[in-house]
Amino acid sequence: MKVAVLANLKEDAPVTLEDPPGRWDDLDDLVTVEAILDSLHRLGHKARYFPATLNSIDELVAFGPDLCFNSSEGHYGDSREAQMPAILDILRIPYTCAGVLGMSLSHNKAMAKRLFRASNIPTANFFVVDSDTRVPDHDLKYPLFVKPAVEGSSIGINDSALVNDESELVRQIKWVRSTVDSLILVEEYIKGREFTIGILGSEVLPIVEIVSPTGFYSASQKEDLNSEVFRVCPAELTPQQTAEFQNIALHAMQVLELKDVCRMDMRLDELGNPYVLEVNPIPLMYPDPLQASLIYAADAAGYSYTDIVQKIINSAAKRWNLLLD
Repeated sequence: MKVAVLANLKEDAPVTLEDPPGRWDDLDDLVTVEAILDSLHRLGHKARYFPATLNSIDELVAFGPDLCFNSSEGHYGDSREAQMPAILDILRIPYTCAGVLGMSLSHNKAMAKRLFRASNIPTANFFVVDSDTRVPDHDLKYPLFVKPAVEGSSIGINDSALVNDESELVRQIKWVRSTVDSLILVEEYIKGREFTIGILGSEVLPIVEIVSPTGFYSASQKEDLNSEVFRVCPAELTPQQTAEFQNIALHAMQVLELKDVCRMDMRLDELGNPYVLEVNPIPLMYPDPLQASLIYAADAAGYSYTDIVQKIINSAAKRWNLLLD
């Protein structure tokens, strides 16, 4: 099968002097694309990488892929993760991962939380700050957590994201607004343990616990290989807790129209109640278990990197009624 790998590389990012710190952290490293290509070749597919930009469209069409392995994050706009799926839909080329709707819903954390609420999926109480930095009237209980509503990779989350009173809240909202110029999500902080759960096809991988000295995962911690954050997989949970997390994760995936692979962040409060924080429709596939939670979980399940790629391809091929050859 011909497979086109679509991604936006960090080294090709349209960097400007005005970019805030970490602006392009969610883009892929070249080593990730090379690992995906190597796996596809090992599986017997004819594979080629294309930058996920408009400039690649003619070459992509000329290549004539049976399927696109979509890892594109996009560069601009709140819809950037949905842009390549929209183009592929117009070109009638099948692809892995969520479509336009799923990408849009999951990228907007506030919209995702509204859907969770409507679907009885537990998530923290929240409000959104939109056009300015004024705090709307609310009855949320401190401490609160402040983050951009339409960013990934912990972009716009610093060590002051956890706030304990209104003055800290106002200061943090102003910082986020000046840093990323985004809708801002303010939610009640769920004190307890943090987990991330990867799904391949319809299979929930072993649950990963993320342990941080700050009680949350900031952008600086995510990018610092020497930070005190560490992962435990499989997480130490009871069978009942594990099953509950897995069921919630699958339900959230279905509600947001996600496909083939995703990863979601969840917390367990001090009373043992689970909550969904947010969902990543294109989880990091950096080929190092110590840096990518999806790869770490898959490794704990006994899967190689090539196994991961194969499961994503198989899931997409089944959805699109493609014959694997």
